[in-house]
Amino acid sequence: MRIFARDWEVSPIPARHGVTGALLDAWREFSGTRQAPRIAILDWLDVPTRREFELFQEHFRSIGIECVIEDPRQCELRNGKLMVAGKPADLIYKRVLISELIAQCGIESDVVRAVRERAVCMVNPFRCKILHKKASLAVLSDESNASLFDAEELEAIHRCIPWTRVVRERRSTYDGKSIDLVPYVLEHREQLVLKPNDEYGGTGIVLGWTVDDSTWRDAVRHALSEPYIVQQKVRIPKEPYPSWENGGLSVYDRMLDTAPFVTNGDYIEGFLSRLSTADLLNVTAGGGSTVPTYVVERR
Repeated sequence: MRIFARDWEVSPIPARHGVTGALLDAWREFSGTRQAPRIAILDWLDVPTRREFELFQEHFRSIGIECVIEDPRQCELRNGKLMVAGKPADLIYKRVLISELIAQCGIESDVVRAVRERAVCMVNPFRCKILHKKASLAVLSDESNASLFDAEELEAIHRCIPWTRVVRERRSTYDGKSIDLVPYVLEHREQLVLKPNDEYGGTGIVLGWTVDDSTWRDAVRHALSEPYIVQQKVRIPKEPYPSWENGGLSVYDRMLDTAPFVTNGDYIEGFLSRLSTADLLNVTAGGGSTVPTYVVERR
């Protein structure tokens, strides 16, 4: 790396400053004070992202903010305070998924009640669940909602969001042509993807071009019985990347997926980048790996 750095400037793109700023902005709006909050990072203690929580904990402590990591099942609402690791927490940095939190702890759990009663500030709040659902992309993409957006917004939607529809019996359009949605989906599996509306980690995703007709028909039948979307296949960029394996260097073409972290809806600070040789580019599902992102410029 030292030899490479003689001719090239290598700059990391950290996300922690943007996350910290967003958390503190939410806390100040909630509390009306600039006093530093006691932060609780809440998620199940056996999740693979545990190390990320520890890095944020170290960062918060380095700037004078107390932070603990805890399982939401261990939190207790007592005398108007959410007790976490023996002391009141002011702000929850929520990493546990809302659906899992409700399924595991219930709608009347101490964490949910504490947020409802404003005993604690939670980021992101429960209303963020709406945007987590993949059907939100169908709301934007569906021609029946075009009147909700102006010309500039429609252009951005068409440029950034692939054709997406909720799977159900209906008429719709594809590439400007009227279609009967379900028969069209059945006939064009090689250009389409099925995704459950409210899952993550690649669960339930069926890539039409990787299965046979019978499997696709079964998948469409299942998608009609549960909330699903169907989405147009898009080309994912590929680039050659080196790998160290079996004591030697190998170079493979890998698909690249870079997701920016947007703070407060205003600016980008940091990226989540994934590389994969598999069509399903999802690390949790075993498709690829996360890698650090740098800006590389010639000196």
